[in-house]
Amino acid sequence: MDSYLHLKAEFVRELAAGLGGAAPDALAGRAGLLEATVRDLLAGDGELMSWEVVSACLAAAAVDGDAAGRVRERWSAAEQAMWDERGDGPRAAFERDPRGRPARIVELFQPRVPWRRLTARHPVTFEPWAEPVFDAARSLPDPASAGDLREFYELLALLRAWAGSPRQTEIERRSWGALPDATVSAMLQKDRWRTPNDRERRRIGYFTAACGLPEQETARWTACYDRLRRLPPPDDLARARAEAAEAAERLADSRTENTALRERLATIRAEAAGLRERLEAGTGAPPVPRRPYARRAAAALGGAVLFASGALFGGAVPGGPPERTCFDGTLRLIGSTAFEHMARTLAAGYEERCPGAAVEVEAIGSNEGVRALARPGADAAATIAMHDGHLAPGSVEVGVHGFQGLAVSLVSFAVVANKDTGVTGLTAAQLRSVYAEDAGPVSWRGLGGADLPVRLIGRTEGSGTRTIFEERVLAGPEPRLSSRDCLTRGEFHRDARLIRCERSSQSQVLDLVGSVPGAIGYSELREAADARRHPNLRVLALDGRRPDASADPARYPFVAPEVFYTRSLPANGSPASAFLTFLATASARPLLESLGAPLCIAPTAPLAAPCGPA
Repeated sequence: MDSYLHLKAEFVRELAAGLGGAAPDALAGRAGLLEATVRDLLAGDGELMSWEVVSACLAAAAVDGDAAGRVRERWSAAEQAMWDERGDGPRAAFERDPRGRPARIVELFQPRVPWRRLTARHPVTFEPWAEPVFDAARSLPDPASAGDLREFYELLALLRAWAGSPRQTEIERRSWGALPDATVSAMLQKDRWRTPNDRERRRIGYFTAACGLPEQETARWTACYDRLRRLPPPDDLARARAEAAEAAERLADSRTENTALRERLATIRAEAAGLRERLEAGTGAPPVPRRPYARRAAAALGGAVLFASGALFGGAVPGGPPERTCFDGTLRLIGSTAFEHMARTLAAGYEERCPGAAVEVEAIGSNEGVRALARPGADAAATIAMHDGHLAPGSVEVGVHGFQGLAVSLVSFAVVANKDTGVTGLTAAQLRSVYAEDAGPVSWRGLGGADLPVRLIGRTEGSGTRTIFEERVLAGPEPRLSSRDCLTRGEFHRDARLIRCERSSQSQVLDLVGSVPGAIGYSELREAADARRHPNLRVLALDGRRPDASADPARYPFVAPEVFYTRSLPANGSPASAFLTFLATASARPLLESLGAPLCIAPTAPLAAPCGPA
């Protein structure tokens, strides 16, 4: 078998022939790369560069398909040989320590070949790089062109497109777990102006490397971030004033619509009273009780008034005049993973009642759902964000984007631990000591359990379940992230008191808690209590009280309402308006009751106190 260095030299010769002697400075200018990068590529210096860089140079030189194909074959052969030779070290390390990642070797190898990915923990196997679809005319964005951090993050999104738009999960693999997919989403979607820090700088380095950039290009991006993170936002005041003016205009429209709805309700009541009087005068019969359908009609309209006015306990509620409770088209329920099962139950029941409707459920996390709804260009009339708990009244979503929420039902959550910990319950004080940043037990023995280290497995930023856990159970934040594999401390967190890792979905958390010795985490109760799927998990009692479907926050604190958010008031007849109007009618109650959780929505009554904000 040819050696890696021999195959790499053949690749460099084939590349030079394909480029036809193009000058490095000219190629760099057309491709958007540094001249040093192109010179290193043509000289074959350093590690083999990614196909993103190679293909960018080929596109800049207008190399035809046949020649590019020959270069690609040589590059693939060199890449495979490189891994065959360089992978022996990680493989041997895994064989020596099959229960944990060989952190030192992986950390040394990872920056050199970021597009390679680990596919199994033991024995070690590796996947070759897969070619994405590129635009032949693409050019690498210049980070120096960003005037502030907002523009910088927009360029990061363009960099991802330059790299062939890899999925967030693919970026997580290319970064060897350093960038969870939820973190990638937050980097590309969230306003990061208020959070510049050294940790974010490292994330940008991992992100640019995962997009195929070599070390000198990555350094250019991190240097630009260092420059921009110290600049004040020059347009914040003007932008805030414009957004406030838009919010005030929307509020005025809502008040006008609310007045019209109240007048309509008064007219219906007057007509019903007159009809009743005429019936009694004409027949001499005793007063005729109102028919159930009349009560339902009045209740539905009253519910719509409550939607528009925000009179229900806990904040504004979306909706509009209930002209229709069915729609033709597609509605997206996007957000909370804890409410996924219940959302799919509602979607199936609604589709059965309304054959022309399609309700898609996307469980991507509460805050991710909110961000998707707030994103410019989002179809607000056909999108509902599912969020664990209420958004803060002063949040950007409520104050600027006009988000309005309808609490649907209460959801119980659970603290879970691996059965090998030997504990069946904790007091609130004990649980808070476990999650304390600087002091507390590091072994379950100190809590009456087994002699195993405490390992915390939490949700990533953007999780509504994590927010509820921090606010209603811990009364403070979780400790800092210190591990990627949930088994050992990371290189930069050797001083951390505990091992704590994060995952982007509740199913990932539950799977890890069930497989990692000494692990503890949290999840929605129904999923956590599924013993067939998670036989090694134990749902813990808190202060002697076990969670159940009754979701009574007076006896068990880890309970929160599931809130459906719309952006402003959806137009009558829109998918969002029709779906929420249906939920507020009496005919929807059997479907809601089938969820088995206490309801927050009723056709004739305001929200109960537990359904409001904490």
